[in-house]
Amino acid sequence: ETVVDNWRYVRDHVNDVVNMWQKTFRIPENTYAIAIDDSKIQRKLLAKFFDFMAVPREQTTILGDGAEEIKGFEDFVVGFMENHKNDYVFMIVDENLDVVNESSMHESISGSACVESIRNRLPHELERRVLAVVRSANDSSTDISLFCTRAHGFLPKAPIRREKVNEVIAPLWLKRFPLSEFGDSVRFDADDTMSVQTDSELACSPEDIAQKLMDIESLFQKDVHFTSWHTIHDQLHMLKGDLLTLNSDSSMISVLGMINLMLLGHSQDPPVITEKWYNLRDRIHVDVIRNKSQAGEKSVERPRRESVFRLKKKQLSSNVGLWNSFLTMESLDTSRSKYNHQGLSNSYVSTASSRTSDFSTPSGS
Repeated sequence: ETVVDNWRYVRDHVNDVVNMWQKTFRIPENTYAIAIDDSKIQRKLLAKFFDFMAVPREQTTILGDGAEEIKGFEDFVVGFMENHKNDYVFMIVDENLDVVNESSMHESISGSACVESIRNRLPHELERRVLAVVRSANDSSTDISLFCTRAHGFLPKAPIRREKVNEVIAPLWLKRFPLSEFGDSVRFDADDTMSVQTDSELACSPEDIAQKLMDIESLFQKDVHFTSWHTIHDQLHMLKGDLLTLNSDSSMISVLGMINLMLLGHSQDPPVITEKWYNLRDRIHVDVIRNKSQAGEKSVERPRRESVFRLKKKQLSSNVGLWNSFLTMESLDTSRSKYNHQGLSNSYVSTASSRTSDFSTPSGS
């Protein structure tokens, strides 16, 4: 019994020391951050992530806005390392980088494969100063194992609080840059001022999701799902990643399941895909956007709703019958999306309420 008690004391003491190190961990000042993601929302979150790590803005580079940045990523990093031989580089790379090539053909580039290529191209003395992690919505054990083989670690797409960022990075950093080999690779700062700042969470917002729904809806209204399924597939995959970085409850599980079914549905008829999109879109609006507003973010949601309402009125004013139908639907406060009226027919408006009954709404929604 005495041995067990002693072990527990030692264990708890060691855990306290480790926790203290992680909480006070800070990267060295000569650290540069590079990230790449093909999602605009995720690029914004990555910039905030580096800000949480206290990396100066002038030492941060966020890429992924277009095929040129994605295809030139490897060359950029190799050239960057050659110009920063005595610095540290922390790199976060999205796994699925989707581009349209010169022949207007869809192409998907593996971020982890890019990291592997970069590491192979760099001489040892430069490669050893890079910490590269893959950030992905694909988090199966097989995927993570592959990412850790090609890169130095894995970060899930999930919300994270400011004070937890360094705690997450510390083990990866200390493993990659042990103090026994890199005497200047880390510093510890007991002044925990980062946790008191106001915008203290790395998470997607309901407005981001609402805008993403509108973007995808516009593709469906242009019949892109008839001509270029890959474009829809890429946007749905981005939507999935964005939703994973949104604070949510268990209702998100069914939403992610619906997205996965759509991602596998490239062989289905376009009308079937369209119907699945309507159901998915409306479910997200009810379970994610509206519920989050009811949970205390009405001051954020209301301006967007009013703005969209005015936009609808402007677009539909030429069709009095359709406009009256829309007003009736608004007054009933149905659960269908409020972002789907651009250029829709009278028949769609008259059947919208029946379509939303195809899926169940959790109690309390």
